[in-house]
Amino acid sequence: MQTLEDFQQCVEMQKEIWGFDDPYDAVPLPLLLVSQRQGGVVLGAFEGKRMIGFVYSIPGFHHGHKLQWSHMLAVRPEYRNTDIGYQLKIDQYKMSQRTGYEYIEWTYDPLESKNAYFNLNKLGCIAREYEVNIYGETSSPLHKGTPTDRLIAHWPIPPLHKQTYDSKNLPTPPALVTRTKFNDGLLFIEEINLNSNEDWLFVEIPTDIQALKSKFPDAALQWRLRTREIFLHYLENGYETYSFVFHRKDAQSPSDQSFYVLKRSR
Repeated sequence: MQTLEDFQQCVEMQKEIWGFDDPYDAVPLPLLLVSQRQGGVVLGAFEGKRMIGFVYSIPGFHHGHKLQWSHMLAVRPEYRNTDIGYQLKIDQYKMSQRTGYEYIEWTYDPLESKNAYFNLNKLGCIAREYEVNIYGETSSPLHKGTPTDRLIAHWPIPPLHKQTYDSKNLPTPPALVTRTKFNDGLLFIEEINLNSNEDWLFVEIPTDIQALKSKFPDAALQWRLRTREIFLHYLENGYETYSFVFHRKDAQSPSDQSFYVLKRSR
């Protein structure tokens, strides 16, 4: 970012993307400017002079390690699925690497399947920490109806070399969620399993939580509360959130399905 106009566009994008109607939910221009001056990363993607995406992080320490805390990544809807978000994260990574940071971290909603795939598979993060209702209530329509529980994406510098999981077939047991379909292929959660101790575990989530929330908000809340139990239990008992699987509908499954892969780490 180079000009005050650039920083102001970043503020306006926050309001548009998250739908904030409370001015205290958006990061204001002075804080963006000071963050960049004091070692943070504030990068914009532009088409001409119009900002179409940005990433924002601040420097910090966690357990004695130097990190960048990535607070926001946003891309305008019409430019999504064009790798703009990915390139912004890669540029953020390279800047952090050049200036001696050991890793980058940020929060993301564990029920947003596209974010899970992007963070865990495309970028190669893992998640070992789960925060309950970390932001409380915000003015964003995207956050309403369920507590703002978040996984902490951990992106080491240099990156991890992960084992790959073959996603051509549906994951086999042990599965930690049993599911039942709503009409229109939407899912609700019935039972969970907190007694597995295999090396690899699978946690199914809705492929489109926002669609479920719009039609069945109580069901979306149940997904939040029950998957909270799963993540808190297994992350506290030697597992890490390792990767993510999309399984497209076929003869085995009449609808798309999404699964977290948990890996025993100790």
